[in-house]
Amino acid sequence: MQVHIVMEGECDDRAPASAASLTSLYRWLVQDPDVAQQADVSLEPERAVAGGMGGAFEVINAVVANGIALGSLAVACATWRAARPTAPAVRIERDGVTVTVEDASPETVRRIVDALGEPQAPAGGAGTDQRQ
Repeated sequence: MQVHIVMEGECDDRAPASAASLTSLYRWLVQDPDVAQQADVSLEPERAVAGGMGGAFEVINAVVANGIALGSLAVACATWRAARPTAPAVRIERDGVTVTVEDASPETVRRIVDALGEPQAPAGGAGTDQRQ
């Protein structure tokens, strides 16, 4: 599954700081052994949004295979935020669903995986390609 990681405050006068924070988070993620092993992480230009003002022109794109990898990514984002005195809020987005990373607690990680993870297949294994 593909997710995008963005910083809060991209569309205001803090955009340069957000871009620097995004680059810092990207470096953190690619150096994290769990994330590097379980996800393909890249820094890419932000997709144009109709009516958007612009701002920071980059997002972190991450491709993860499962909920465990998504959980590791969420923990790494939360750990990066905790290591900085004034880190911006980090949002992880997938298919129009957005979750803000607040901390690395098990509850937060579970909330992120539940909100962004693959839908569960019905009992019996039928319908594994269905999306909710």
